[in-house]
Amino acid sequence: MKIVSIIILLFCIQINSQTKFDKIDGIINEAYEKDIFSGVVLIADKSKTEYLKAFGYADWDNGIVNQTDTKFNIGSIGKLFTQILITQLIQEEKLNLSDNLNDIYPVFNNESDEKITVKMLLTFSAGLGDYLQLTEFRQEPNRFRNVEDLLLLIAKQPLLFEPGTSTRYSNSSYVILGGIIEKLTGKSYYDVLKERILNPLGMNNSGFIYKEDQVENKAKGFLVTPTGNKESTYERMPNIPTPAGGMYSTLEDMLKLDRSLINDNILLEDEFKVLLHSRFNEDVNLTWAELSKLPDFGLGVAGGSPGWNAVYDQNVASKYSVIILSNIDQGAEALIKRINAILKGENYQPLRLELGRYIFTVIKEKGTSDFVENYKEYLSEYNIVNDRILNRIGYQFLYEGLNDEAIAIFTVNVKCFPNIGNTYDSLAEAYMKTGDKENAIINYKKSLELDPKNKNAEEMLNKLKLR
Repeated sequence: MKIVSIIILLFCIQINSQTKFDKIDGIINEAYEKDIFSGVVLIADKSKTEYLKAFGYADWDNGIVNQTDTKFNIGSIGKLFTQILITQLIQEEKLNLSDNLNDIYPVFNNESDEKITVKMLLTFSAGLGDYLQLTEFRQEPNRFRNVEDLLLLIAKQPLLFEPGTSTRYSNSSYVILGGIIEKLTGKSYYDVLKERILNPLGMNNSGFIYKEDQVENKAKGFLVTPTGNKESTYERMPNIPTPAGGMYSTLEDMLKLDRSLINDNILLEDEFKVLLHSRFNEDVNLTWAELSKLPDFGLGVAGGSPGWNAVYDQNVASKYSVIILSNIDQGAEALIKRINAILKGENYQPLRLELGRYIFTVIKEKGTSDFVENYKEYLSEYNIVNDRILNRIGYQFLYEGLNDEAIAIFTVNVKCFPNIGNTYDSLAEAYMKTGDKENAIINYKKSLELDPKNKNAEEMLNKLKLR
């Protein structure tokens, strides 16, 4: 009788597991059909891979399908590799979280070097911004091919706030961390990455791939435009991998990293795995065994750029690690919360159209004036957490020549974030596209008022006054 009960229990567990992965497969297929996702997905428990599948095309233009071993740009997940390298140097007593730039690697050659610590750089609290947004970089990105080139550019950036007093996501901080790694090892960042992480784990299909490199089985990044077209980002987006992100990897290689971070000490001893997983919180007084038993323990990182999106998520509560690599903008992040909810047996929100596609359908049906007037109602189910979300979509509309629609989106962005100068700068640019200099001037002035360091607004106002 007891044997029969055990057989029935095992059968029920198997059916429940199949149901979970059937649901996951269904929602990924739905995302693919709605042009929300194209890419690859892997889900593994502690002992084996439970789900492995590819969707869509590595190259939509040429009809080349994605394979489970296709190489994808993993964006800012590359920062995790930089964190591991820094933690290894701390483990080797070559570095401390409290060390400041003045003592180990001066960048600014002023008092900022004394104030900025390694921990501040790791936790985005150093006061630095994003070199990717600097005009000098955007005009000639291929001039900046290595850490040293980028540091010369970053050294010109004024701090956005007093180090240690606030936080702001910063790609520049991680380039400086890359410089510290090069200084302490005497080798290039990429050589250190290979020697200390990629080679020991056998991650043979991961690394830096530059735009001009001819590599087999590599996906191209694509944007799905508001009107539903798929456009490659290859020509108009620089691919300059750095310690801040932009390396390529595969599902299999990312799983090798996952297994090592959880199961062995090839990369880090247990004490230093605690440091990494606790986000460099030195007050966490737990052993690795104690930390890994906590219900909220895990490591979740994401990365993306136009045409790319990736998620690596250790989820102890569901006992699974999930890796999603996508060559459609925002594709991975659209899925991860829903997949985790299914794994935990929780409810999840149904998939919605990508925001740009949704706004296009609203404007097409209701018109721009109605969208601007009733934007709160229309956007209520979307999480507009910062000004960059609508700003990006507005520029997608501009790129497609939908100038009036772009103005409507930038206008709504101004309403949502009235104290951020960049929203007015973008609106002004859209007005310039339509030849409306009067409204362009009004918005450039407002942008400069809110952000006196906005060189673009200053230059545009000078040009407009000369005409």
